[in-house]
This record gives sequence, C-alpha cells and structure tokens, in this order.
Amino acid sequence: MKIAKDFKLAASIAFTHMRAKLKQTIIATVGVAFGITVFIFMVSVMEGTNEFTEDVVFEQSPHLRLYNEIALAEHSILDRAAPSAWNVVHHQKPKDILPNLKDGIRAVEELGKDHRVLAISASVSTQLFYRLGSASVNGRVLGINFENEDALFALGSKIVEGGHEKLATQPNSLLMGVGLARKLNVATGDKLSVTTEKGDNFQVTIIGLFKTGLTDIDNQQSYASLKTVQRFLGVPASYITDIKVKLHDKELAPEIVEELENRYQYSGSDWKKDNSALLEGNVLRNMITYGVASTILLVAGFGIFNILTMMIYEKMKDIAILKATGFSDTDVRWVFLIQAIVIGFIGAVMGLIFGFLLAYATSRMPFESDVMITMDHLPVSFKPIYYISGFTFGILTTILAGYMPSRHAAKVDPITILRG
Repeated sequence: MKIAKDFKLAASIAFTHMRAKLKQTIIATVGVAFGITVFIFMVSVMEGTNEFTEDVVFEQSPHLRLYNEIALAEHSILDRAAPSAWNVVHHQKPKDILPNLKDGIRAVEELGKDHRVLAISASVSTQLFYRLGSASVNGRVLGINFENEDALFALGSKIVEGGHEKLATQPNSLLMGVGLARKLNVATGDKLSVTTEKGDNFQVTIIGLFKTGLTDIDNQQSYASLKTVQRFLGVPASYITDIKVKLHDKELAPEIVEELENRYQYSGSDWKKDNSALLEGNVLRNMITYGVASTILLVAGFGIFNILTMMIYEKMKDIAILKATGFSDTDVRWVFLIQAIVIGFIGAVMGLIFGFLLAYATSRMPFESDVMITMDHLPVSFKPIYYISGFTFGILTTILAGYMPSRHAAKVDPITILRG
C-alpha cells in the first residue's frame, strides 16, 4: 500500500513538472511521434513493395525445376589415355549433352504422384527468330500443356487479349508477350514467320497476348503447345527440356531438388537459387529501412535525454527539498522516469496513428508502371508486427533516454544544494 502511495505521489510530481515545462514536453512527444510515424511508413511501404515484387516474380518462378545443364567433361581423352600423367587441356569444349531429359515423361508421371507436389508441368524451350516484313526479333518459345502451366503460374489470368483455347487444337498457334508483340507490331489474329536455330521456317498465328508484368518475359517469350514446339525442333513427343514443380511447402525445395538430382541424374535448381539476387536485395533494403527509422527514433531519444537533463538542473532545489523531506533515491528516480515513460507512450501512440494514416493514404494513391511490374496503386503492407515493433522500440528508447537523467537526479546531495 505504501509503495502504491509513493508511486502515486511520484507520478503527481512528474505531471506537475511536465505541465510546468509544457513546451519542452510537447517537443519531446512530437519527436517520438515523428520517429515512429517515419518508422511505420518506411517499413510498410518498403515491405509492401518487396512483397509485391516477390509475388510477381515467384508467380512466374517454380519452386524447383529440373533440366540438363551444359558442363565440361570431368575427364578428358588425355586423362583416359595417360591416367598417371598430369594433363592440362586449354579451351576444353563442353560435353555434347542434349537438352532433352531422358525418360522425362516417366519422371513427370512419378512426381505427379508425390504427396509433396502441388502442381507439375513439362515443357520444351527453344530460341526463335520472329520475322514480320523487315522486322526480326530474337526471342524464346515455350512448348507447354496449358492446363498444367496454368496450375503453376495462373497463366490464364495474365492473358490480356484473345484466348488460349486454340493453343492445343490449332497447329502453329502462339500466345505472345505484349512487349514482344509491340516490337513486332502484331495483334491477335496476325500471322508471322519464325526461324528456328537450325534454320527451319514456319508460319505461326497469334491467338492471344499475355502480360506477366516481368519485362524479360513479356519482351521475349511466347507460349505454344508441346506438339508445336516439338514440330519446330523435329523431335519426338517424348522430348522435353524442363520439368517445373510447385510444392505444398516451398521451403522444402532445396532438399527435394538434391533428392531428385540423385534419383534422375538431372540438373536442378530451386526458387531460392533462381531468385538469389532478389532475396539478397530485399535483405539489404530492409537493413537500410530499419537503420534509417531506428536512427530517427534514437535522435528523438536524445531529445528526451537533453530535455530531462535540463529539467533536472533547473529543478535542483526542488529535488533537494524532496529528498530533505524524506523522498528516497528510488522515489526521485521514478519522478523523472515517469516523465520519460509518459512522453514515450503518448508519442508512440500518436506515431502509430499517424504512421497508419500516412501508409493508408499512400496505399490508395493511384500508380501505374510498366517498366518492371504492373500495378494500379502503391503496394503497402499493414502487418501488425511493424506496429508492435515500432511501439516497443519507441517505449524502450524513451525509457533508456530517461533513465540516465533520473539516475543523476537520484544522486543529488540535498545538503550541498540547500547550502548554495
């Protein structure tokens, strides 16, 4: 009961000091509020942008893929001819490996039955020259089963003109990226010629245009049926170059890739390896964001430290009288620590409110961009963890900023002060 009374009295004195120095109290509170507002806004916008970018990229990226990688032979002819000698071969040519996956169809059937696999698609990829009049553009065509590819990447939702229905039934039909169509100045229903790497020419029909929002894909890639691309290459129906897999748990991808490489003797990659630059960039941007926002909060903390320190020097006689009338060091410490806590709490709450309002206003702001990704407004994340982190960091900063001045006040010798 005595502790409660002492604390209540200390709080009463603390509020009296704050009212007496109202201007400084408001400045300190606004400093904390500003710091947390900037923290919430920067983290919300940066994380929202990162999440949106990842969603767009990962929507076009399988969790794991299997393919044949061009590589150098582990042992040269000289190594086999003279195994005991030290052989050095310069400018060694890569092994003559076909991109075709041996027994790829069987591998697709087996993986389709794996309980860890959500969706799977086999494809044939090759380079083409697209020709229309004097225009000639280098690009890529991907032979797919549309239903399987749609299950992986929601391809149907990305078609902006025409449709995919004729892809499997109409020979030599293409779904073309909007950027590539713009380069060739073609639209749905137009015909053009393509030339394969072997020099064979085919006439194709554009049955639709798609837009993924990723420039590299939209400017270079087309989709066709598996049979169409196999016909371009003059290969049998069992010929596939890629197996793409989406898992129920994408975090298992690195482990499963290693397992499948050993089982089928294919090369493999996972979403982390394929998008390592994006993931590392996100980490760097987050470090910068949190660093800047934390610095702002620390500056606000120094402001509180300075205000409380000045208040202590101005209130030396008051502190001496309090201690002379029976206030303990702990009571005096609480007088100034309560001021820091109140400033921090009010500033933190204001910062959360203004940060949310600023982030929400930004999320409603119209924004269109076709440079890298497609969006109609700025992406903003409103995860509760950002608000919890900002509030906690703001309170801790102000408590630490107020602790040193309150500790100094508790050590004041009342006799020395009263003697003058």
